[in-house]
Amino acid sequence: MLFAAAFVLLPLCAATSNVKIHHRLFAPGMPEYSFVERGVIDSSGLRLSSSLSQHWLDLEDVFENLISNPKVDLGRVLYQVALEREDSDRDISSVKLCHIPLITSNSIILHIPHSAEISTPHAIDYFVAPIPDDGACPRLGSDSVALASPFQVLSRLNTTIIHRTATLPPLPQLRTPPQLTAEGAPVQPPPEKSFIQKYWMYIFAILFALMMTGGGSEEEGASRSGR
Repeated sequence: MLFAAAFVLLPLCAATSNVKIHHRLFAPGMPEYSFVERGVIDSSGLRLSSSLSQHWLDLEDVFENLISNPKVDLGRVLYQVALEREDSDRDISSVKLCHIPLITSNSIILHIPHSAEISTPHAIDYFVAPIPDDGACPRLGSDSVALASPFQVLSRLNTTIIHRTATLPPLPQLRTPPQLTAEGAPVQPPPEKSFIQKYWMYIFAILFALMMTGGGSEEEGASRSGR
């Protein structure tokens, strides 16, 4: 059976050189399988590997071998997507294989350095959706869900590819350094005045006014009583 795979290219900045994307299955504790080419991205778009359909079948065979091996924890088996870099090294991004039978979308993000002179991606992120919030493999009762082949699902999905330029973090907001004395010690602010020290003039004026008002009333009362 041959599978057809389509990719949607959403470039945020154009890649000027060919970028090869590889993929494989990885089971911790088991012999590693080799990466095979999934596609090539260039300035005109994405060119799928001419043998991609056969790769899906090969991965299917690997998956069947892992399922039949009682030593393999299927909840830890990973589907890995890798970016081939100029130094013959690869940057790898992984998702749990058990999530793929239920996904409805997948995307590849290629990270490009902030420098405008360099347009070759240096890192890759691979995302699938939806997945459980806790990241656990889907289960039905005590057994793992028996669903369609993950590679049949992948072969039918469009893969969104995004070029993303690195962004710089915001600069920290620094406080103004304190003023220093000639000895190098921080300048101490003058001691804060008390309430009476701040407002004694107003308090004195109020008391004086009260005294004057009270004295006049007593004299007027005494003159009336003398009559």
